[in-house]
Amino acid sequence: MKQIFYKLFKSKQWDIVWLVVGFLVVVASAVHDWSGSFELIWLTSLIGGFLGMTIVLLFANQKGKAGSGLGVIGAGFDSFNYYRFGLLGNVFVGLYCAVLYGKGFFKLGKEIKVTKFTKLNLIVSIALAGLGAVVLYFFSNTILPKDAPLWVLSLNIIVFVVQVVSQYLMVEGKAVSWIGWILANFINIALNGYMVYTGQPGALIYLAMTVMYQLNSFKVAFLWYGYGEE
Repeated sequence: MKQIFYKLFKSKQWDIVWLVVGFLVVVASAVHDWSGSFELIWLTSLIGGFLGMTIVLLFANQKGKAGSGLGVIGAGFDSFNYYRFGLLGNVFVGLYCAVLYGKGFFKLGKEIKVTKFTKLNLIVSIALAGLGAVVLYFFSNTILPKDAPLWVLSLNIIVFVVQVVSQYLMVEGKAVSWIGWILANFINIALNGYMVYTGQPGALIYLAMTVMYQLNSFKVAFLWYGYGEE
């Protein structure tokens, strides 16, 4: 059974279907959010959706240099969009991701080599999590939306730390990073759902995109851990 799923996830047919469905979902969400008049956030959310789908698919297939290069651009769009949504914790994550993508572009080869989690990775992860917690503690008034409910503030703090660590581990080629992205995606689905509920333009695009991200994260965790591989 594991080998069947492994072959399915590795197939080009799976990627094509996932990408086409994802693009259609993003377009449908954008059409749904169309207010009848042009808004910049609507356009940048649409572009960010397309870029995000492409970037995670490249990393899923271990295309390090291409995924990192495009990731720098995508992270810029994400930072701008989340700033407009008021999720400023994610703005910092987006800028941080842009830096790591830049590092990955110069460090990674065309193919990402998945390696074992090391003690150094653990130390750096703890340091990044601690740094993220310190930033939130001292600058929470400028990072988190002031008028949001307590659960939104709490989830924003958690997803900030989880994404900071997961992004670092992903660029380092560690399979455990995708466990972190699975958790982060669950949180972001809740946060983006809240933004849809409050009527933020473009939020539905990111909600739909995050659902597709989650499907991809399950796939990549399966592949990077080598389940079903002969």
